[in-house]
Amino acid sequence: MSDRILIVGHGTAGLTLAQDIRERGGEIAGFLDDHATGEEVLGTLADVNAVIDEHAVDLVYFAIPTANSSKVREFINSIRSNTVDLAIIPRTYDILAKETVDIDDLTDVDVLDLVGREPVKHNFVIAQQFLTGKRVLVTGSAGSIGSRLTRHILSAGAAEVLCVDWWENGMFYLGQVLSGRENVKLRIADVKNQAHMRLIFSEFKPDVVFHAAAYKHVPLMQENAVEAINNNVWGSLNVMRLAIEQDVSNFVYVSTDKAVNPVNVMGATKRIGEMLMESLSGPEAGTRFTAVRFGNVIESNGSVMQIFRSQIAKGNSLTVTHPDVTRFFMTIDEASQLIIQSAALGRDSDIFVLDMGEPVRIMDLAQSLIRAVNPNLQIEITGLRPGEKMFEELSYEPDQVDRTTNKKIFVVHGEKQFDHSAFIASIEALLKRTLEYSITHEEAVDSLRGMGFEIR
Repeated sequence: MSDRILIVGHGTAGLTLAQDIRERGGEIAGFLDDHATGEEVLGTLADVNAVIDEHAVDLVYFAIPTANSSKVREFINSIRSNTVDLAIIPRTYDILAKETVDIDDLTDVDVLDLVGREPVKHNFVIAQQFLTGKRVLVTGSAGSIGSRLTRHILSAGAAEVLCVDWWENGMFYLGQVLSGRENVKLRIADVKNQAHMRLIFSEFKPDVVFHAAAYKHVPLMQENAVEAINNNVWGSLNVMRLAIEQDVSNFVYVSTDKAVNPVNVMGATKRIGEMLMESLSGPEAGTRFTAVRFGNVIESNGSVMQIFRSQIAKGNSLTVTHPDVTRFFMTIDEASQLIIQSAALGRDSDIFVLDMGEPVRIMDLAQSLIRAVNPNLQIEITGLRPGEKMFEELSYEPDQVDRTTNKKIFVVHGEKQFDHSAFIASIEALLKRTLEYSITHEEAVDSLRGMGFEIR
């Protein structure tokens, strides 16, 4: 190891990291720290560029595990050199709990450090009180959200969890992850199959259903409106009605920020799911329905970060649709915990949203990531895709949300009113045509527009 290394942070993490590097024959140029002083401390974090030049630094290791995301991002973007490599100790519990930090703990800068928002903490005790001893059914359990949600449900003390998904490979891998747990069952099933889902409900008799199954990719659904309606609308209506029929106590519908003022097919079908929930809820239903909206999940399948990681690994340019496009971000754990929290806190037909801070400009994210891991990469502007918004929203009106007992979780109120009976009738008429495939893609899109959705 011949590189000259600058360590940011002169605390326990930085000092033990330096010791490990030296034991392996590495060369420490010195430290940066905003508070500590001494011969080895060459300056503050603001002095990084001068120190890099003066001491011929090749590598910068950021070793302040407690630094917040904005601090990390500010530091990364302040580095002017295109020849210096940067790595960072991840701010995870495993690292924070260790007495020493090894060089093997270092990783490339992760998007969690770049989006500039602190993860929202959830009340796990409430989740435990709600789920302990319950029989829980999770649809879409092989997906990113569903699989993580399943693990959180198990951690909260659920008596038994039934995982339902049509994706065989995903279910196989989920089974590998959860192997050895006798209280987990896996079922290959399609939420659109009423007879099969009725059999599953009647045999398992769930107390709680988390409905995470959905088609979610905007451009793909924009070209496949009939299948988007069949899966996201009929699949949701099917399991909602079965929940009422089988006396399920709680039903949680996993929605999206794209359901707010939707301009694409996927968003419209998810908003219809929310409206179905509202239409079916009530004292006579016997099932308490709640929904959860959130923005882009960082580690989910097909997320912008997965795309960026793949492009970086191949040495390709990072693709951004528009210089000013922004998105809300959250971690997959936050999303999963928010879903559980809504079931525990929600009243009938409540829709929850998370305080996700300020939206992140995707161009800023790409630039920070390039600066951190490969300054030689470029950014390519590709143009907005069909149905894609420049800016996402989390509720119809910012003043139409109420706080819950968790100051970072809000419940939406005052949503647009509609005639529930007429709405159900119109949806059933549309589904009759889509499920029989007696409707074209264009006619399906026009039907959504006829319901008031401004599909572009």
